[in-house]
Amino acid sequence: MTYCLACRLSDKIAAIAPVAGALNIECEPIRPVSVIIFHGTEDKDVLYRGGKPIRKWDWHDRSDTPVYSAVDFWKKNNGIKGIPAISEKGNVLIQTYAGGKKHSEVVLVTIKGGGHAWPGGWKAWFLGDEPIGEINATNMIWEFFKKHPKM
Repeated sequence: MTYCLACRLSDKIAAIAPVAGALNIECEPIRPVSVIIFHGTEDKDVLYRGGKPIRKWDWHDRSDTPVYSAVDFWKKNNGIKGIPAISEKGNVLIQTYAGGKKHSEVVLVTIKGGGHAWPGGWKAWFLGDEPIGEINATNMIWEFFKKHPKM
């Protein structure tokens, strides 16, 4: 849903923050959109490397795109070239691609060994994956949104 909003409302949205999602839609934004993506490498619901989910809770047949296809798409849309600034601490790898049109950037937050859970949150239900406590996605998203206001 987050990607869909950015694709269809890029003239109204400055930034998005998908958590454990895939860019599985046709997307033709008319403006740059800053993006911070959170995804665990061991997510069985939306695979980091793409493909059919290992664990499913619905009846829809789907094959998800890899996380890096979303990163590459938004880098291209935002006119970003070059290598990312990299920060790594514990199980968290952060790759920041900056210098895009209208000061846009794309950030990938990879949680090594992380499943389908909100980083810094709580376990949604007893069959759900355990979230990591090393980062707080909510706080990171808020800071990202403050850094990328609608211009």
